[in-house]
Amino acid sequence: MEVTREEIIELWLKPNFGLTVKELIEREPEELLSSPDWFKKYAVSQQAHDEWHEKAIDLIAKRLRMSKKMTRRRFAFDYLNSAPSVK
Repeated sequence: MEVTREEIIELWLKPNFGLTVKELIEREPEELLSSPDWFKKYAVSQQAHDEWHEKAIDLIAKRLRMSKKMTRRRFAFDYLNSAPSVK
């Protein structure tokens, strides 16, 4: 079973802003969504970021049946594509 980028993003977007990726796409203009600036608009606290990071590692490790240690090693590109900005 795979984990989508949308699922990883919703781990921080939903609890902090009450939005899904689909709702965000409907709400925001195309110009904002086509650039990484929307991550800045929806920035979270360092604590929220750290909680998201652990949840993302847990989700990926569980779904892909990998150890958390291995998941942390392989998480770099997923992190760069889905991590929230920190205020």
